[in-house]
Parts: sequence; structure tokens; C-alpha cells
Amino acid sequence: MKKRSLMLIFLAIFVFLGVGLSFRSAKVPFFVRQDSPKPFPIRIELLEPLKAASDSWGFVKQSATWARGNSLFMDDLIAGIKNNPALVSLASQQTFTTNNFPLGTGGGVFDLKLRLNVPGGAIVAASSVFNTPKTFDHYFEIKVAGTNDIALQFFWDENPRDKNQQGALMIYNLNRLAPSLWVATATIESYVYMTDTTDPAYAAYDQGLIQTYSWSGPLGNDTLGLTAQRGRVILEEMDGGTVFCFKTVVRIDSTANLPNFFNNNTNGKALCNGVADEYYKLAYSQKLDGDLNVTAKAGWEENGVTSVAAGTDDGLCGVPGLLNFGLFQFNGWVSDRVAAANIPSDYVPATRVGNLYSRIGTTGKSGAGDQKGVVWDDLTKAAIDGLNTTVVFRAAPITL
Repeated sequence: MKKRSLMLIFLAIFVFLGVGLSFRSAKVPFFVRQDSPKPFPIRIELLEPLKAASDSWGFVKQSATWARGNSLFMDDLIAGIKNNPALVSLASQQTFTTNNFPLGTGGGVFDLKLRLNVPGGAIVAASSVFNTPKTFDHYFEIKVAGTNDIALQFFWDENPRDKNQQGALMIYNLNRLAPSLWVATATIESYVYMTDTTDPAYAAYDQGLIQTYSWSGPLGNDTLGLTAQRGRVILEEMDGGTVFCFKTVVRIDSTANLPNFFNNNTNGKALCNGVADEYYKLAYSQKLDGDLNVTAKAGWEENGVTSVAAGTDDGLCGVPGLLNFGLFQFNGWVSDRVAAANIPSDYVPATRVGNLYSRIGTTGKSGAGDQKGVVWDDLTKAAIDGLNTTVVFRAAPITL
């Protein structure tokens, strides 16, 4: 199979996901910005997963753009509240409410509710990456006007980047937020928090901010969007913020009508040779200086998400050596099918990317849960398969 054909197969699965080059590339901090352009901004356009180009490994170049958009949405909302005296003075027993609020071009009309500084741990939310529900300081909700259809929930602490706090959890549905723009009816859960480097789970790492993105439901109305209904993206700051690490697993339902890799595949559905669900796997590490060089490793597996040893290739449907390693820099794709020994010194070495990739199929560094009870890097088959029941809008945490 030609290299371009291989790239297009792998790109196809990410054309709807658009996973970013670097959340550092634009030098934008996560939490909390003080230059919000509006007193109470709700910039839903930042939540859209961007689409990758079809002529290169565009999803690698764009991988954290989605993450950065979510972070900017949170940043602007938090900063807007902090800069609004009327909201800052909102007593803990009060709820700020506004009905029939339009959210820009393409957006619908919504009822908004905000509750700040709630004492006694009354704002409680579960998550697909929590062992137990967490308590938060603040809560914001967007509902389709005049209905009980939640479009967005946002739970956060006073300073989400403080390692002693719980971070920020956002759950949203793009189609409900802007039905004329987005056909994605999936529920998307975004979680951001700062790891505690004194935690034994991170004793060997200079670990910084982490973000997870998990979804359940269709991400589009085409074949891939309708069948890639479960997946998780994990992003990490490492080495004091000088290296960015990324992992993902996307499940493709066995009903997907994908190009057949094997000529003798007669079922006309799966990419591989069987009839089971299939799982796309990707890990990469990126230097956050110079040309933002990226070393990537990918694989495609049927009926499983198997941990692969760092020195072992993980191929397409069990056939090794077809793609790995891939090299990228700021301007895009450089080359693929690069042997580990031939990766240039100014790229992240294969051993590191291999170690990162080997955690796919496991619960990762956090194991059974870190000191905050978060299993943020769980990429086991069971976790991915179960996202349809764990990624959901939460019951109203308090009386609003």
C-alpha cells in the first residue's frame, strides 16, 4: 500500500476530530487570562473541533487546537466573571439567571444560570475520569431556552491551575449550542487540572497541567462521524512545560464502512479482516521550542486496545512497519516510516514516544487513581467501551 494511501486512511479517522500542534504555539496561558474581550464572554466558536487537511498528517499538526479552544473558552468565561463587579459580589445563596439569551451567529437561544462561591462542597460532579465525584466552587449552565435540554455544564474551582484544587470540568453538546453550524450530537467532556508533583503517581515526572477529552455519540453525519462514537484524548505538559505529550484511542464501530486493508476482507465493513469493533491509537511527543518538532507513533487494532512494549512496532491490523515513526514540525508533515535509529537528534527520541505509546491500553501513570482520585489517563478497552455510560450531562448539582 502506498504511503499516501496509508496517510489518508489514518487521516480519515481524524478529519472530524481535528486533534493541535501545541497549546504553547500561540503563547496563550490556560488559567486565568485578564484580557477577556467581553464582560461576560461565551465564545462557543472556540469549542469546535477543527478539521485536518487531507494531504498530510494534518491531525498531528492540529492536535491541541481543540484543547486550546476549550481552554480559551474557560479562560474567557472565568476572566469575564472575575472582571464583572456585579457577578463577583454575587452571594453564595444567589443564582444569576438570564433567559432567552442568543449565542451569536449559528447559535441558538438559551437560558443561562450561574452559581458562585457555594459553601460546604454543595457543587458535586462525577466524571468519566473520576473514581469518586468531586466538589467545585462554581457552576455555570446553558440550557436550550424553555426546555430541560442542557447544552453546556461548567464546574470549576477558584483557581483551576492550583495543584491543591480540583481543576475544571466542562460537558457540552455542539449541536445543541449551534444547531445550524454543527451536526455533532455527541456529548463531549473536557477536564483540566494541575497535577501534584508530590503525589507518588508523579514522583518520577516533571508533570504539569493535564487535559482530557472524552466523548460519547456521533461526531458527524458521515460514516466516520456516525461510527466513531467513543474516544478519549489526553494531553500533558511535561519537563517543566518544555515537552508536550499526547495520547488517544478512538473506537470505530464494527458497522463502519471503511476501506478494506485486506483484499480478502469480504464483510465490507471493518478496515481489518474481522467483524469486531476497531480502535485507532496514536501517541506523540513534541518539543515546545524551535520548530516544535514532533515524533509520532500510531496503530490500528481490532477487538482490543493492547499495550505494546516501547520497542515494538504497532502496525495496521497487526501488520507492522507500515507507518511508524512519523516526524513533523511547525510547517507540517516531514516523513513517516522512519526507523527509531534514524530519528534526528532535534526530535523527541523514539524511546520516549514508545514509552508514551506503551501506556495506551492501560490505566497509565495514575493507575487506580492519584491522590485526587482521578484516573485521567485510562485508555483501556473497558474505559473506551464504557464512555457511552460515563460521558453524560450531570444532574443539577444544587438548587438553582
